[in-house]
Amino acid sequence: MGKVIEEKILTAYKGMTTDARIQDFAHAQMIKNMDAHSFLSKMVPFRDSEDGDSNSATRQKQAFVIALWGPTGTYNLFALGVKSGASTAEIHFKTTGTGGAADLSDNTWTSPTANQSSAGATSFNVFVYYKQVGKIYGARAGTNIWAFTPDGATAWDDSAGTFNYTTIAQGLVHSKDDILYIPYDNKIASKNGAAAFNATALTLPQDKVISSICEHGNYLAIATKPISGSGKSVVYLWDRDASLTTISDSIDWGNGLLQILEDLDGTLVGVSFLNETFTTKIIFRSWVAGPESVVFKELTSVQTSTASNDLLVQSKQKVDNRLYFLLSLKLNGVLEQGLWKIGKVNGQFAVTLDRTPNNDTALVSGILSGFFIHKDYTFISYQTNGAFALSKTNDQYSFTASGVYESIIINGGDSSLKKDLLGITLMTEPLASGAQVIVKYKTDQNTTFTTLFTSNALNAISYSVSKQSGLLPTEFKELVLRFETKGGAIVTGLSWKIDITDKRPY
Repeated sequence: MGKVIEEKILTAYKGMTTDARIQDFAHAQMIKNMDAHSFLSKMVPFRDSEDGDSNSATRQKQAFVIALWGPTGTYNLFALGVKSGASTAEIHFKTTGTGGAADLSDNTWTSPTANQSSAGATSFNVFVYYKQVGKIYGARAGTNIWAFTPDGATAWDDSAGTFNYTTIAQGLVHSKDDILYIPYDNKIASKNGAAAFNATALTLPQDKVISSICEHGNYLAIATKPISGSGKSVVYLWDRDASLTTISDSIDWGNGLLQILEDLDGTLVGVSFLNETFTTKIIFRSWVAGPESVVFKELTSVQTSTASNDLLVQSKQKVDNRLYFLLSLKLNGVLEQGLWKIGKVNGQFAVTLDRTPNNDTALVSGILSGFFIHKDYTFISYQTNGAFALSKTNDQYSFTASGVYESIIINGGDSSLKKDLLGITLMTEPLASGAQVIVKYKTDQNTTFTTLFTSNALNAISYSVSKQSGLLPTEFKELVLRFETKGGAIVTGLSWKIDITDKRPY
């Protein structure tokens, strides 16, 4: 027997990495359909998803907002889609309770009065509620802002604001002044209560296009990317004083197209997309002070051709001080599509693939369109094989979607030496009826996983396999471990022991 090494993971609290040989087991190559942000001692699977709209193929809901429903005085979930067979806007809603009709627990939606635009293709980039005036605003046809008043009586307004735009992004109502801000091209439009829109409250350099805005203390933080598609992105901090032509500060956000920006616990966090010839990089940066942002994570997709399915959708939501966004990214030869999450764990930001749109069923020529999280429910809008669909969190206690963990490459610190796996132990919270964890492995150049064992005994809290079983791999140089949970199984740890059996011939 050579040198024996025993290693263990409790949870991959540092999130995902494509630097697979980093030898820090707080990282993982894949974390999917599991909560790796809330705990330091376990990974908890999410409920599976089910159909979220009985008319998803025709209504094509892609943007969502919570707004006050006038007739009942309650806040409901509103969704922006299109009229059947058209590209004009149509709005439906759900109540935010459960156990009734057209609420979070089912796939039906209510059609309010005056819920349709009369003309112009709608944009799904803007869908924002402004309580001061009781309206939801959106955009259409490159020239108009429309307004829907969820009171059941007021007519749809297709010309609530008029200004030409090529690109437009989601707006917000700033908590410091209760003014609505909507970014478009290189400008910010504002609306202060009942007053008309100010189409040029702020104008930025013409070589920039605004992709995302967020609050940052008293400031409006404005993410811009180069209109040419090449070069550095810049974040501007604006004190919201429309009487001045200057901004308060600018931050170098580095190479890549900055698509998403949000404030997490006082830190600006941005997600950039860098598409090169055969490589796509998703770059995660943060900023607290100084002239430049700092990279805290990169995920790299290596393509075998110039045809790429990688896509960072310009849609975001901040929930419980965590940032959610939609991303399609090819990792280890597999296109991973779904809702991703950034959040601090143990003092540092971690990135995971939070949820897939359709459980374990991969999308066919898939396109991610929009999402929304409310209470314990997550809605994801997507296309598969050319058809629109909307999924939502199952209201029943159901865990058919696989929670997936895939380790970094285990090499004992040296990939040139041969090794034997002497033993492996999986630890779980007591397994309920129907719960199970499947443990798999692959070695060296192999691209497919081999099933090692399944732990499913009622109330089991651990399962071990030793070398004597004849099941464990030997004579390998690199090893990757993977587990898949079903039925709500909660994993509390994975440990293994390897024997380094071979030395270099010098």
